[in-house]
Amino acid sequence: MSRALDATELEALRLFANGRTADEIAVALDVSKSMVLHHLRVATRKLGGRSRVHAVAIAVEKGLVKPSE
Repeated sequence: MSRALDATELEALRLFANGRTADEIAVALDVSKSMVLHHLRVATRKLGGRSRVHAVAIAVEKGLVKPSE
């Protein structure tokens, strides 16, 4: 099942796709690490991924994120 990602979920996934850690993403988004992990879990579920890496692959395939952007 694929549902639209909200802006924060998409940004967290984009940063993760480009190699940022949860701690680094938390600083970039000005949220807690646990909130970053929540956003990544929700994004993974919405995209139908089995893992965060799988969610990134799906997002790249759909043109939602580009590695190294």
